[in-house]
Amino acid sequence: MHEWALLIFSICVQTAIGGMFMLWLYQRNISKSGDETTFTILKTPLIIIAVLSLIGLGASFWHLGAPSNAFNTIRNIGSSWMSREIVVTGLFIAAACITAGLAILQKKINPILLLVTAIIGFVDIYCMASIYSNSLISGWNSINTFTSFYGTALVLGAVLIASFTVPALRAKNMDDNAKTLLKLSFFTALFGIAIQLLGVALFPAAMTDVNIMAATAATSSLEPYQGTIAIRWVIEVIGIVLLGYMALSPVKKTTITVAFVALIVIGFAEGLSRYVFYVLGS
Repeated sequence: MHEWALLIFSICVQTAIGGMFMLWLYQRNISKSGDETTFTILKTPLIIIAVLSLIGLGASFWHLGAPSNAFNTIRNIGSSWMSREIVVTGLFIAAACITAGLAILQKKINPILLLVTAIIGFVDIYCMASIYSNSLISGWNSINTFTSFYGTALVLGAVLIASFTVPALRAKNMDDNAKTLLKLSFFTALFGIAIQLLGVALFPAAMTDVNIMAATAATSSLEPYQGTIAIRWVIEVIGIVLLGYMALSPVKKTTITVAFVALIVIGFAEGLSRYVFYVLGS
């Protein structure tokens, strides 16, 4: 597998997109506590989202070889999904950095910027998935690519924001808000897992007769990685169970360490999933 730059790019940017969406949801819940409190609680995850976006940008330049290649590629925006992806990814990264920068300068979170940035991000994921779904590589050219990418954004975005927001909520004795938002993250992550599983279930049905032989070949190429796929799902379930324990446990204050363990575990599982995805094209 030689697509490490794409793996880092896609995971970082999709996590940032899902995180931005979750920040918008969180902001709606805690905005009644005032602008200063909302800023204090959401500042750190917003900065982390901007940093993740920039890491993704660096990985994309690594993949392209030089930043100038990106400018050459966008010339075909009318016909190329890769050109569209570069443009929309650039818009998302710029919007994420502007949203974080303005929040720091004004010491206030702008909910409209959060929402607009998240919407640009979801369009970006569609462009990313369309590059692969329009390729000739079996396993990529299916609905599974879309559900996998959107699922990653929702799962990792939800657990990322929960990990870095709940400690700040508890520091301000906002335990009820912390519990409510943990439940929101847990059910969002469950939804992300559900659409990933739906994509896997629909994968055979989405194959046309012409592609069935190619799909069979793709399945054969993945046979050496069946253990990796199984380990990925076991690890991911462990992470979701940890997040669910924090969200649904009757204990009001569970240790926040559990949230960070869940973040690491689920991040590793999604990384394994993306590794197997790029193995199909290697």
